[in-house]
Amino acid sequence: MFLESEADRWYQRNAAVLEAFDPDQDLPLRLLDLYRVEAASALEVGAATGARLAALGARGCRRLVAVEPSLAAIAEGRRRHPGIEFRRALVTDMDLGEQFDLVIAHYVLHWVDRGALLTAVAAIDRCVRDGGFLLVGDFCPAAPARVPYHHLPAGVYTWKQPYHEIWTASGLYRVVAGLTGASPRALDPRAAEHERGGVWLLRKSLADHYVEAALPPGVGPRSTGDR
Repeated sequence: MFLESEADRWYQRNAAVLEAFDPDQDLPLRLLDLYRVEAASALEVGAATGARLAALGARGCRRLVAVEPSLAAIAEGRRRHPGIEFRRALVTDMDLGEQFDLVIAHYVLHWVDRGALLTAVAAIDRCVRDGGFLLVGDFCPAAPARVPYHHLPAGVYTWKQPYHEIWTASGLYRVVAGLTGASPRALDPRAAEHERGGVWLLRKSLADHYVEAALPPGVGPRSTGDR
């Protein structure tokens, strides 16, 4: 649905908000600044016109790649930000064959159908280099919630949950820091529960998070024939 029509419709409904993007008020950029994250390469999934990536480019990031399903957003992004490489794809279909110092998935995963969620998670993970950063932002209610999507026919939902926990549960990522608030653009502890969101900065390590566990005395490897 997104590739056929809804991605362009979403962009048209939100064009004015995207036009007013302010890097100084953006929670992902604020979190990156707070922890002094420097990246030579960055990928944003669901990047719209690439305004956030452009801000990273202005701060020294040299390799900028945007994955976005909306043709209209891509056209505007290429016009505004010629230094960004745009690729049209859904997060579940992207196979870039490249890893980045920083990968951003901000308010993307709540769109992904549950049957494809782990495919999306794996696709994002493949793009994060060992030692690199993953920045995940999305709705974060107290309990996972399924919400009817009123722009499409009945039976289509968005899905709200603390998505960063999927990566940390793998044992390959640790939380550096997080910010919670009312929406993608504001911090407000008074927000309605189902509208609360957050953004988390994670760091990937394929080995450093594990400790060597000693076997108890007298316990050792057994042959495959042992019972």
